[in-house]
Amino acid sequence: MKKILFVCTGNTCRSPMAECILRQKAKQAGLKIRVSSAGLAADPNCSVSPNAAAALKTLGYPVPRHKARQLTPEMLTKFNLTLTMTAAHKSALGGGKNLMTLGEFTGLGDVPDPYGGDLAVYLATARMLEQACDVIVEMFG
Repeated sequence: MKKILFVCTGNTCRSPMAECILRQKAKQAGLKIRVSSAGLAADPNCSVSPNAAAALKTLGYPVPRHKARQLTPEMLTKFNLTLTMTAAHKSALGGGKNLMTLGEFTGLGDVPDPYGGDLAVYLATARMLEQACDVIVEMFG
């Protein structure tokens, strides 16, 4: 079974949206992929951001019950593939053989941070993540 970890900064916007989207798309495709997410600077008291939840709901995804998780070194060893949202996130992790940006893996580029933006900004981010997750499902399908 493939195990994929998405990583962003606070684990309240991009990475939990990617986790939710890929989980749903993999399920629909009949793929067995374990998906999780974490942040480089996560506050475990935070839930998915309201606009991230609204974007997911608008696009037809179930809004996850999510609490931000701080990335740990142990997490990196439990997943076959760690996908960061930006090159800066990847750089902060110092590299590794199973570490890539989502853009490197899918060819779609870095995923900009929607934090502080309105629903339209979050929807644009979610749609970009949908495209990336479609590529992942196609690769593993």
